[in-house]
Amino acid sequence: MEVPKELYLDTNMIWTWFRNFMVSLKNNNPIEIPDILQFITNKKELKLFTTTLTQIEIFRYLKAEWDRNEKSCNEIWNTFINSFNITLIEVQQVELEELLSLVSKVATKKKTLVNLMHLQVARKNNLWFLSGEENLKDKYKEYYDKVLTYEDLRKLYV
Repeated sequence: MEVPKELYLDTNMIWTWFRNFMVSLKNNNPIEIPDILQFITNKKELKLFTTTLTQIEIFRYLKAEWDRNEKSCNEIWNTFINSFNITLIEVQQVELEELLSLVSKVATKKKTLVNLMHLQVARKNNLWFLSGEENLKDKYKEYYDKVLTYEDLRKLYV
């Protein structure tokens, strides 16, 4: 397998940082950086990407779980993006017809639908999709085969 140079990070790859950040604010402690972020940011050859789709999911979490307002959500998001030098891809549209065709061919769980939107964005931008959803790689390889898990990524750097 080729070693990825550009990684698309979906929400479950970065969510823990936001949880840790909020807990550190609440307890006035230093933030604990999740292992995944420590690992990928130490690989200087990796360029990291995420999207407004991920941003929406994170803002939903910050509002629902921590009652943060829009300004605070933006400040926390920008802290994250700037801290890890992540490029934000603006998602203007999701091609629903393409996703409709895909779920008509592959049995898909409801919780996987948002991940398919992430997968579509990674495919459109020719990025390796780093996902925590184990079966995404195998189940949708005919749609897009540049999918790997954190464990897969670590193995490439051993």
